[in-house]
Amino acid sequence: MIRVQNISKEFTVTMGKKGFKGALKTLFHPEKKIIKALDGISFEIADGEILGFVGPNGAGKSTLVKILSGILTPTSGSVDVNGIVPYEKPQLNAMQMGVVFGQRSRLMWALPANDTFEYLKALYSIPDSTYKENIDYFQESLGIEDIMYKPVRTLSLGQKMRVEISAALLHGPGILYLDEPTIGLDVVGKYELHKLIKRINDERNVTVLLVTHDVIDIEQLCRKVIIIDKGNLIWTGTMDELRKAKGEKRTFNVTYFDEIHDTSSDILIHEEQSGLKHRYICMNPETLVSEILNELQTKGKIADLTIAQTPIEEIIRRIYTE
Repeated sequence: MIRVQNISKEFTVTMGKKGFKGALKTLFHPEKKIIKALDGISFEIADGEILGFVGPNGAGKSTLVKILSGILTPTSGSVDVNGIVPYEKPQLNAMQMGVVFGQRSRLMWALPANDTFEYLKALYSIPDSTYKENIDYFQESLGIEDIMYKPVRTLSLGQKMRVEISAALLHGPGILYLDEPTIGLDVVGKYELHKLIKRINDERNVTVLLVTHDVIDIEQLCRKVIIIDKGNLIWTGTMDELRKAKGEKRTFNVTYFDEIHDTSSDILIHEEQSGLKHRYICMNPETLVSEILNELQTKGKIADLTIAQTPIEEIIRRIYTE
């Protein structure tokens, strides 16, 4: 559905100087600096896939979305979105995609969302039957029936995001770009939005590029993830591959009925003990859980056992810093 090959994007900025003399010097002899927002990035997204695009602020995530949307033209490289070069045919590209920016709204602030829907209906020349079918679907699946007639300024963040997604999909695009969609949402709001995105992906086979720096979004929605930093692609693969990338450790918290003395093991590191409670670490992701359980049972009778994986944010942090 989407193929990006060796994309780079450079911006030329003027470096300002302090004080009146500095301002005059900048005016008559400006000092220019080239900033690389993207530096040779390549990836593909299959039809119906949800791909996570992760990176810190300033990594180049939004720049990529703007190139895919046809707003920006890359300095070098090529982009193919369902057979269309977006920045060469932006109008055709706009008909096959929807975009939601978490920090920018396309809704008319003082008017009900339904007025924006009517405007988009005319803008995209949506037939009456298609418009009604989509409105009915969003009312049922996204729960906007009670909020689409209220002024947008009166809606909560979660309600506004539901309406934003409805507006982005009103003309029936096959691709949805979500740029920080959960920013500002609480835990419940994020959970509800995750359910909505999964439902749209399942029922309408909408291809989703999820751009975020929130690892909770990635864990809940994506099978595959791309990580960039300072415009460079530093990791791509499945979530399972990501967990193994930096030697993911699994933690086994075990409570025995009786005191045990043999804490050594070939496959487990004994990290801590508090009475009958013991904590073991397994650093080898290839070791089967059944092998570990057999090893733990040889030490004594188990009263309780919990298994914890390394948080995904810690793994991503290691990729950034190591």
